[in-house]
Amino acid sequence: MKYRLAITTLGCKVNQVESASLAEQFEKKGYKFVDFKEKADIYIVNTCAVTAKASYESRKLLRQALKNEPLLVVATGCYAQVGAEEILGYLKAPILIVGQREKAKLPEIIESLSLPLKEKHIVISDVKDLKFCEPYPLSYFREHKRAFLRVQDGCSLFCTYCIVPHARGPSRSLNLEKIREQVLRFLAAGYQEIVVTGVHLGLWGRDLSPPKTLLDLVNLLEELGVPRWRLSSLEPQELSEDILYFARKAKGFCPHFHLSLQSGSNEVLRKMGRRYKVENFERLVLKIKELFPDAAIGADVIAGFPAETEKDFEETYALIEKLPLTYLHVFPYSPRPGTPAARWRQVPPHLVAERARKLQELSQAKRKAFYRAQVGQILEVLILRYLEEQGLYEGLSRNYVKVLFEAQEKELGHEISVKVERAVNSWLYGSKIS
Repeated sequence: MKYRLAITTLGCKVNQVESASLAEQFEKKGYKFVDFKEKADIYIVNTCAVTAKASYESRKLLRQALKNEPLLVVATGCYAQVGAEEILGYLKAPILIVGQREKAKLPEIIESLSLPLKEKHIVISDVKDLKFCEPYPLSYFREHKRAFLRVQDGCSLFCTYCIVPHARGPSRSLNLEKIREQVLRFLAAGYQEIVVTGVHLGLWGRDLSPPKTLLDLVNLLEELGVPRWRLSSLEPQELSEDILYFARKAKGFCPHFHLSLQSGSNEVLRKMGRRYKVENFERLVLKIKELFPDAAIGADVIAGFPAETEKDFEETYALIEKLPLTYLHVFPYSPRPGTPAARWRQVPPHLVAERARKLQELSQAKRKAFYRAQVGQILEVLILRYLEEQGLYEGLSRNYVKVLFEAQEKELGHEISVKVERAVNSWLYGSKIS
């Protein structure tokens, strides 16, 4: 008899891809999947460590799984890699902890164990010398109508606040042939949209022989006829004009950009170890709007970085307020063990929270303004799911706005034209155009 298994995932799209690939491996071996809230024999938590909150949420889920008294609880992912001893200190229970280097072999590791697990079991090795990008092949996503294409792992830049290089190792790229194979699998499964993702996507191709650039990658997507494709988060200095001009002519490109700003103060950017200045970011955003007037432009911002003064914060707020940004992902700074910034003078927690709140309110105002500007427009929308409470279908436009409208179940996963009729908070309502 094969076991009942539940997997839950925290953090980035890369983690989601890796969990989906593992789920497919387990499914082929005959495991039965259940929801994480249900009774299972084996629980797997693919953890995140990018913030203190993510680490806390990871521990909370592991504790929740242990309460069900299963045969096995597994922690894998970034927090497992960098915080194994901390996990064991909090939980004091016999769990399996598997590091990033070993994650792809998790089905084999579990099948080598005698269950129920009687004592802690740690399978972790150093990631700093990793050179190979594990492909994590995947045929489909169990819960998504869009496909996430993982092309890169790791980061080699070591920004002063960031735990990711310690958790995932140096930047490694999937080669174009492996990417081609994965894209063809997604197209064969009927996916209409592919989201290109990586831990540090802008570094893709630099470690290949011969080296490649993102332009080579997006050329491949167009060559293969991907109906809709978009790029996930990029650093400002890594989004070249060559890519912008290519995307402008590309049939499948979705005009949605997500950029890592982090701060609108050059002094703070210098302390963070970032490799661009505010002026570079501003020029890029204006260039995007020039080439793609209807584009959605999002940005990551850290509130309360160590030694961020009131003046630094005001500069950040003023920059975001004046630029044509659509939304923000706001991260209240939290010190990550082993990073330089964790040793510096910290901004008082109440100030961190206050600055984060102000940025989140600014983000909401900008998003609402962008949504209001869509009223009257005809958008090409990918139908994602049916919302029972609303009695309507939810779709995602090419420029990253959510639209609600009437449709049919057979249209799920397909792109249709919708005329936007009204905006209510963070939703647009419209009607399908025959």
